[in-house]
Amino acid sequence: MPFGQPMAEFGGAGNGGWVHSVSFSASGNRLAWVSHESTVSVADASKNMMISQLKTEFLLLLSVSFISENSVVAAGHVCCPMLFNCNGRGTLTFVSKLDIPKQSVQRNISAMERFRNMDKRATTEDLNSTLETLHQNSITQVSIYEVDNEIPQVLHHWY
Repeated sequence: MPFGQPMAEFGGAGNGGWVHSVSFSASGNRLAWVSHESTVSVADASKNMMISQLKTEFLLLLSVSFISENSVVAAGHVCCPMLFNCNGRGTLTFVSKLDIPKQSVQRNISAMERFRNMDKRATTEDLNSTLETLHQNSITQVSIYEVDNEIPQVLHHWY
């Protein structure tokens, strides 16, 4: 193709947000992207550019990376990397969250101790603002850093 010539354009219903991240599969036959409206999309060149899309209920996704020919990991403002699978029929499905939750220590505290804690912070409620995920902020990038026995280990960065 000539330089500067678009190979394909993807748009239409369900693509109302701008693209945050793209990733090619290892074979180069599939292209995945995440958009501002929390949609994960995969285009398959081996199937006449068939597009599979999944609008998620999660917060904005900022990064996506293929970890196998049929699996992508996406992450973003939800503070947890998530695994998606695209089968041969073009169906894109959410598999699971990949984050290991923190083990929170619950202990009973007295009313006086609770009052002292609220008084120290000058608040009227005892609010715990830590998330129950390993990551405590948005994940801005996911990438593979090691492949062992065909099982990629995913590296994620956050700010």
